[in-house]
Amino acid sequence: MTKGVLLVVILAISVAQFLPSCAGTERTVTGWVEYKYFHAGRGWYMIVINNVEYPVPDDFYDQVQVGDLVKYENGLWTIVRKKG
Repeated sequence: MTKGVLLVVILAISVAQFLPSCAGTERTVTGWVEYKYFHAGRGWYMIVINNVEYPVPDDFYDQVQVGDLVKYENGLWTIVRKKG
């Protein structure tokens, strides 16, 4: 019986890591674009910041360049500073 309860608790904690919080707060991401590419398997435009991949809207992907400083906040991507 206790193994079953423990399993349920572990599963609940694991699932909670992937679900957004009830408060609706989104994480802010700021960093330099290291790489950008199109993920053909998913049909997403991607950028890499600090070795983490992020999907971005098509129009933002077209504007951003490798080396730009970008920020994601409140559901919007912005270019803070162009490279150079």
